[in-house]
Amino acid sequence: MDATGNQMADRRDVGSHFALRRIPKQERSRERIDEILKVAMDLIGQKGIDAVTMKEIASLSGGPIASVYQYFPNKTAIIATLYERYISQLRSILAGALPQINEAGGIADAAEEMITLYAKFVRSHPHVQDLINAVQADKLLEDIDIKEARQIADMFCKASEAFVPANLREEFVRTAFVMCHLTVSMVRLAIKVADDEGDQIVSDFKASIRHQLSRFVSK
Repeated sequence: MDATGNQMADRRDVGSHFALRRIPKQERSRERIDEILKVAMDLIGQKGIDAVTMKEIASLSGGPIASVYQYFPNKTAIIATLYERYISQLRSILAGALPQINEAGGIADAAEEMITLYAKFVRSHPHVQDLINAVQADKLLEDIDIKEARQIADMFCKASEAFVPANLREEFVRTAFVMCHLTVSMVRLAIKVADDEGDQIVSDFKASIRHQLSRFVSK
């Protein structure tokens, strides 16, 4: 199955309410969906989600509005699909930090690397923050970023649990969940201020996370 097919299969993670009306089977259809999503992402970055209309997305993506509604019933479905693509890419990137957890000392190192990778990703893809803002502004989608933070935390915890005492694992899972959720807010702040201050904010956050995680490392 290709990347688009995998993303369509993953729509059950968000719920059937946001499912595509048609699953693209031909290359031409997949290209049409990609163009719709690209235009939508550009418009969200330029104007904010509230000012974007389905008609405008259709016009700038080179087709009639019916060609957008053919696949997406509403803006929420477009945002959800964009967010799924972003999350799929992000998970792959963050997973690159996990192999270094081959001993207790690697837990904090991996956490710092995940923070570094996320900050770098957002800084090199400025529309990502616009997408997150759009998700949080949509009442039907406002909780999916929390769900994804939990899933990324679970990924981190599964790689770490062998080095965390059994009696501390429940608290460790909560700490990792909070870490993943707060990282998004921290990076949002870091990219809003001057570069030097932003770098220091990231550094301070890493130090705080390292300190918190040190409590769980089996001596």
